[in-house]
Order: sequence, then structure tokens, then C-alpha cells
Amino acid sequence: MTSQAANKALWRNSSFVRLWCGTILSAMADGAFFILLSWFIVDVTGSEAMLGTTLICMSIPRLLFMLAGGVAADRWNRKWIMFVSILARGLILVGFSLLLMNEGNSLLPISAYVLAVLFGTVDAFFWPARSSILPSLVSREQLAPANSMMEISQQISMVGGPVVSALLIKTTTYPVMFLILGIAFFAGTLFILSLRLPPRAGVKDSGDREHTSSAAKTSYLKDITGGIRYTFSIPILCIILVTSLFTNMMFSGPINMGIPLHVKDLGWDGSSYSSLSLSLGIGTIVGGILTGLCKGFRGRFLILPVLLGIMGVGMSSLFFMQQLPFGLIAMSLIGMTLTMTNIPLITYIQTIVPANVLGRVMSLLSLMSIGFGPVSYALCSFLLEAKIATPGLLLFTGGIIFTCIGLSLLLIPPFRKMEEHPDWKRTSVKASEASASLSS
Repeated sequence: MTSQAANKALWRNSSFVRLWCGTILSAMADGAFFILLSWFIVDVTGSEAMLGTTLICMSIPRLLFMLAGGVAADRWNRKWIMFVSILARGLILVGFSLLLMNEGNSLLPISAYVLAVLFGTVDAFFWPARSSILPSLVSREQLAPANSMMEISQQISMVGGPVVSALLIKTTTYPVMFLILGIAFFAGTLFILSLRLPPRAGVKDSGDREHTSSAAKTSYLKDITGGIRYTFSIPILCIILVTSLFTNMMFSGPINMGIPLHVKDLGWDGSSYSSLSLSLGIGTIVGGILTGLCKGFRGRFLILPVLLGIMGVGMSSLFFMQQLPFGLIAMSLIGMTLTMTNIPLITYIQTIVPANVLGRVMSLLSLMSIGFGPVSYALCSFLLEAKIATPGLLLFTGGIIFTCIGLSLLLIPPFRKMEEHPDWKRTSVKASEASASLSS
């Protein structure tokens, strides 16, 4: 199927369009919330330790519940898991807004810690469902363009989120900001609520009632351990997950803590921080478009380690940022390479993993990329508080290590041969046959 024909087919799929729109709204609110919460803490308290502790409080529930979220995604209706998660985030933000209106900042830092824990908990159930629902809505041959479109929707929100946060920072108070974001989450639930899944696609993605019933009788712990055993029985999945773990440890702390603190050290304001985040979002959109045009780099996966290396160089270059335009270019480069590596790997996993364990495998991937953030945040907090490193030095060192990890994939034989997997090659043949059929 040609890229143009695949895109047209996707836009005729009403369920995919609803998912796409709901993702934009919820992810835009998500991105704006993260920027506003980080700047709120830096602006109101000026405490590096509190920023790190708040991020840890958000990440620990993800660590604890991410795997349970993967089991839930394999057992239950993924639409309702997403709906409840988005609705809960809206309610949490509205509650925090009302608390700030009545009590001001007197309950800090406890109120910020509670907000982070609750937000991280419901978020842990959202991502495994969101990552594993797509194969239920589109054919496997359409996964690459569908993932590109979903990634673009995510990155549109990364552009809109910073714009919204910058406008809110300039025009209103923090309680009103969080209230508006809560309302945005409520709007996102409307699209998810109208989502139509194929019959029984939300439960185990299988038409076998007996299989679903017997699976429901097993414990969550057995399902979790079964998903872990399956994942680590396949070498290439192990490589992807372990690489994701270490690269994200080098990415999450330095980027999420280093950038706002580095901006503060340079004497810039919240608008500058939002502009850098906006540039990251624009870069990811461009990267998503390029990945779609290149058909997910199918047949050219050896370029992915090089892209990871370039991303690390972009991170390190922020150490030298003294003027905003330099930072904008670096963040755009990071955003482009981030999307150009994420989409092919997610598409690959969705293609080779059976539907009945996909939720658990994607939850493990989310766990590696998100859940182990506390280690990175704690390490960065210690280095900053002990004056061992500056925010800029964190970015520089994290970027160098990131580059080394990414390029090391070229030395691993299973990674170099990953496109020889039979399911991946079979999908490639089907796509070629569909393309030839359309051309004739």
C-alpha cells in the first residue's frame, strides 16, 4: 500500500480519527501541565531539591503500576482504561486548582507531592492501553503510517502545550492555569468515549471467549511474570528495552530538570522555557513527517543508532547555550531524532508481538522509558544539591553517555539482524503486494 493510500485509508477510519483527536487534546494538556508544574515549583520555591522530589513522586507510581497497567490493557477494554485515566487527571488538576485558590502556597510542598503521586498513578494505566490499542483499529500494514500520525498528534500537542503554557504564564494565575488544563482533559474524554472498537477487540483482542475467560481467572502477578518471561525470551526485545532504560535515564533527569534550572541560571523567564519546549515539539513533528515519508525506515534500521547518537550530541550542545536561538536549534534537533527513532521501534514491536501479550510488552517498554525516571531524578538532585554539577553540566554529560549507548547498538548482532524477523518480513511482503495491486 502506498503512503498516500495508507493515509487516506486511515482518515476514513472514524475510530482512528477519534483516537487521534483525543490524543491531541489529552497530550496537549499533559505537556502543558508538565511545563507549568516544573516552572511553578522553580518560580515559587526556587528549590532544586523540591523539583527533583516532585518528579520522583510522579515517577514512582508509574514504576509500581506500569506493569499492572499492561495486564489491565490485555484483560480489559482499552478504551475505558484510557477514558478513566484522562478523566481522573482532569479531576486531579481541578482539585489542585481549588486547593491553590483556597490555601495558596501554604500547603507546599505536600500538595505538589500528592498531586504528582496521583497524576503518576493514573498515567501508569493510560500508556500501555494507548500503545496497544492501535493494532485493534488498523491493519498491520498500516501500523507504520498510523504510528507516524499518532506520533505527530503527540508532537502537535508538544507544540500546543508550550504555547498554551506560555500564554497562561503571561496572562493568569497558577490556580486558573491548572483549572483550564483540567477542563482540557475533560474535553479529551469526549473523543475517547465515542471510540468504537471492533467486537471483543477491547478484551484480549481475541475472538476466543474461552481463552479470555480462563485468562481472567489467572492472577495479575502470573500475567505480569508471563509477560516478562515472554519479552526476555526474545533477544531483540531485550535489547530494545535495556537500551530504552539506559538512554532514558540519561535523558529524563538532565532534560526535565536541567533545562528549567539552566534557563533560570541564565536569567531567562518562563516564556523562554516554553519556547525551548515548543522547539522540541516542532522538531518532533518534522521528524514524524520525515519518518512517515521514509516508511518508518523499513529496511534501513541501521540508521537508528546514528540518530540516537545525534540526539545525544544535541543534548550536550545545550551546555553551550548562551543565546535562545542556539537552544531552539538544539531542541529541534533533539525532537526530530527522538521521533525518528521512536516510531520505527514501536511499529516493529507492534508487528512482531502477538496481540494477547502486546499490552504487557508495551507496558514494559513504557516502564523502561518512563518508570525508572526516579533514579535519574534522584541522581540529578543529589549532584545539583551537592554542587557537584551544574544544570548545564548535567546536560553535557548525559548527552555524551546517551550518544555512546546509542552508537553501541551497531556492535550488537541481534540488532543488526532485527529486520530478518519472519513477522516483520511477512508484513513487508504484504505491503509490497498491496502497493503493486494499487498500481496495476
